[in-house]
Amino acid sequence: MKRFTLFFFIITLAGVPLLFAQQARFDEATALLEAQEYRDAIEVYNSIAEEGYSSGALWLNLGISYAHLDSLGKAKFYLLQAERHTETKELAEQALVYVNERFNRRSAVLPPLPWERFFEYLSLHVGITALFFTALLFLYLGVAALITSWFILSYKRSFYYSGLTSLIIAVLVFSGAVYTDYLDERFGTGVIVDRQTAVYQQPQADASIVSTAYEGYSMRVDFNTSSESPGWKYVRMENGRYGWVAQETMMVF
Repeated sequence: MKRFTLFFFIITLAGVPLLFAQQARFDEATALLEAQEYRDAIEVYNSIAEEGYSSGALWLNLGISYAHLDSLGKAKFYLLQAERHTETKELAEQALVYVNERFNRRSAVLPPLPWERFFEYLSLHVGITALFFTALLFLYLGVAALITSWFILSYKRSFYYSGLTSLIIAVLVFSGAVYTDYLDERFGTGVIVDRQTAVYQQPQADASIVSTAYEGYSMRVDFNTSSESPGWKYVRMENGRYGWVAQETMMVF
C-alpha cells in the first residue's frame, strides 16, 4: 500500500511545470521510474542534475527512486530539497513521513531557535532578492519624503517623520537581507547516507568520538569551518551537539 502511495506522488507530478529544457529526458526518467526501473531512472535524473538544473519535481522523483531501492538516506536528502519548492512541498512532506518511519534509529531533535526559524522563513519564502528590493523601495520612499518636507512646509513634520521611519525600515530590511544571505552562504543541510558514522571532536579519524550518527540523520553543515579541513564537515546535529563527520558519509545541499 505504501509503495502504491509513492507511485501516486509520481503520477500527480504530471501537472507540475518543469523550468528547464531537459523535459524530454525528465519524461524518459519518469517513465523508467513508473516502470520500476529505479536505477536507470536515477542515472537519467542525476545526469540532468549534474548539468546544474534544479526543480522540485526532479528532487522529488529522485527521492522516490532511492526510497524504492531502500537507500533511505539519499531518499531523505532529495526529498528535503523537494520540500523547499512550492510546487512539490506537500508531496515531499508526505513522502518524508513515509521515509522517516522506515529508519531504524532517529535522532533526538531540539526545536530550532526563534531567530533561526525567522531567517529560514525569509530565505525560503521571501527570498534575498525580494528583501533587497524592499529595502531599496523604502530607501527611495524615505528620501522622497524628506525632500518633500523641505517644500511643503504645512506638512513638514509629517513628511519628515515618515521619511525617517522609511529610512529606518530600509536599514533594518537591508541588514536582514545581508544576514540572511550570509547564513545561506555559510550553512547548508547534510544528511547521513552511510548506515552509521562517528562524529568526532576533531577532523581526525583517531580523535575522540562525541556521538554516532545513523543513516537519515540530518544536520547543519558549517561550510566556512569545514573549508579548513578537506574531507571533513563540521556539523551541528539535531540534538545540539557539534563535531566533525567524514565527508564521504554524507550528502550536503
